[in-house]
Amino acid sequence: MANATKALHECNDVWRIRWPTNSPNLNPIKNVWRLLKYQVGRRFPKTEVEVRQYIKEEWEKLELNDFKKYIDQMRDRCEAVITANGGHTKW
Repeated sequence: MANATKALHECNDVWRIRWPTNSPNLNPIKNVWRLLKYQVGRRFPKTEVEVRQYIKEEWEKLELNDFKKYIDQMRDRCEAVITANGGHTKW
């Protein structure tokens, strides 16, 4: 943050939120996208039309448990991030 901005904030009693330098993205949908990408990739699409078709087909094959397993890991994910002080984790 620029010094002028910091000074302006101090003069106006504006407090900024401290944010970790490595802000982790723990959104479980990222894992679902990765799974979908893997499943589509296994089918070796050759055209954009095939990619779109395979994405739709593979999305339809996903089941509730495909989502639930990532959601159920959230506590462990959050604890790992806290332990690592916002740094790198295995997740």
